[in-house]
Amino acid sequence: MLKNADAETLMQDARTIHAEATRIVNAGDWRNASEKAWLAVEAATVALLLNLTGVKNHTETDISLAISDLSYQRGGEYIELRLRHSDFAHNLFYRAFHDGNYHEDIPDLIGEVADYIALAEKLAETGA
Repeated sequence: MLKNADAETLMQDARTIHAEATRIVNAGDWRNASEKAWLAVEAATVALLLNLTGVKNHTETDISLAISDLSYQRGGEYIELRLRHSDFAHNLFYRAFHDGNYHEDIPDLIGEVADYIALAEKLAETGA
């Protein structure tokens, strides 16, 4: 459980939204599922940032800059998180949802969001 109640709620939301994305992609709606999966990534990222810094980032630019700053300052798994965040933004949100371009790895990427959420939660809990 995260020390910040709002961050904990956001992390729970991330898991719920991801479960919905998984259900939707399994039903064949890859575009809607891609958007939901991206929303799950964003919720988990905002939860992490809120729990560590006390600041709730609202815009994609603020979120990206904050996760980049953490990866630069802390290295290690924060670098992995930043790279995965960027990959999800490009492939799930911009390419699949926004541009409507299907690619065969969308279901796999949506599945990988669960690992991203788990990593974000671990880093939020430990602050490592």
